[in-house]
Amino acid sequence: MSQPVTLSEAEIASYASDAVSVLEGARRPDIVVLCEHGGSQVPAAWRGLGLHDAFFETHYAHDIGSRELTVAVADRLGATAVLANYSRLFLDYNRKATDPSCIRPDMGGIPVPANVHISDEERCRRERIARSPVERVLEDLLEGERPIGKLIVSIHSFSPVWEAVYRSCQIGVMWKCDGRLALPLIQAMDVQRRFTVEENQPYSFADSDWFTLDRHGLSIAVPNAYIEVRNDLIHDSSAVSEMAEVIAVGIEKAATSLGR
Repeated sequence: MSQPVTLSEAEIASYASDAVSVLEGARRPDIVVLCEHGGSQVPAAWRGLGLHDAFFETHYAHDIGSRELTVAVADRLGATAVLANYSRLFLDYNRKATDPSCIRPDMGGIPVPANVHISDEERCRRERIARSPVERVLEDLLEGERPIGKLIVSIHSFSPVWEAVYRSCQIGVMWKCDGRLALPLIQAMDVQRRFTVEENQPYSFADSDWFTLDRHGLSIAVPNAYIEVRNDLIHDSSAVSEMAEVIAVGIEKAATSLGR
């Protein structure tokens, strides 16, 4: 069972200030590129959630290579990048607060000690630290008094093998209800013929109750799409650069098709 963490309001505010990084775009700041699972940090008071450091190098803790890819895409576009810094083992920002996997108690059967039988007070504390700061940034960019963002793309990576099944998909574009961005994005990446691009693979947004683009895309009528990249295709800086070029060209062409 997890041990309660006691924090002052000042400590909560300090941890919350480290939850998100924003890279301002110069040429296309209206394109918001989001990375929800690029961080592997855990606030110090939680002592690594009771796990060995090695676990935070795995896909359970973060989307391997997604942070570097997001920064590289944003750099090529001159877009605005929003990077969540805390590990999804602390709180999975792309899951709704009511979703059991938002603060998962295990990693494929391996317990996460600090996440077992946690209280409502603890859940609220983590929401304040890990979710609320990212929410404020996105709300300001997309819904503020003078919103900058005109579309949002969320970048993730996935494991080439999952539950003993090899995934042949290289790039997946996930969407539901609003295909204004996703459909021309698929076409614009596929036509480059450098990687295979599939729709709603290896996961389907249409069949999922994910949080981020439901809240910051669909609910406010902002064109949106998730991009998933197989992580063995972004294993080093050269591979990240090649993938970023394909994605950046695709996003820019899709944005142009929307008149953005």
